[in-house]
Amino acid sequence: MSDFHPLGRRREENIAGYIIGMWQVEDLMRALALDMAQVEERLVSTAEGDADAKAELRGWYSGIVTRMKEQGIQRAGHLSEVEEIVNELEYLHRALVDVLNDEEYDALLAKAEPGIKAVQQHAGGDPEGAITSALTAVYGVMMLRSQGKEISAETQESDAAIRGLLDRLSQHYKQMRRLPGVSLN
Repeated sequence: MSDFHPLGRRREENIAGYIIGMWQVEDLMRALALDMAQVEERLVSTAEGDADAKAELRGWYSGIVTRMKEQGIQRAGHLSEVEEIVNELEYLHRALVDVLNDEEYDALLAKAEPGIKAVQQHAGGDPEGAITSALTAVYGVMMLRSQGKEISAETQESDAAIRGLLDRLSQHYKQMRRLPGVSLN
């Protein structure tokens, strides 16, 4: 099997965007009942590209469907490899706030915090970390937009602030990954 990954470039350039993209793919697979016949009909056969490109795409989707079934996340949850990256981002976030005192990051966090706290309150507290809540907020707004729902000015402002924080965190993650011997695990 090849290393083909439709979101591979996003993974290298913007890890938060990659996570949100993977969450969308997971939800899409669930909407198609993790049924490769439906995936083939609705996604692979309509995709651009030659037979080889479609074969790679089919293999990628098949791998996701298989892992989702193996990991028992047919109805909810995220792939373990995606969760691992979210955990790394949570750890990096804590390091930036508690250890590195990155003033730019702190300022972005201050702007994003009201929106993050609103998501956490809506979820019944802080069941997950700030970054998980931030990703959830951006994903939620993205879903509302895709459904053509109206988004209040306050929500749009909050979304922009959270995206700014996630962009900066993604930059730090990219820089950290370039350092030899650095691992968050």
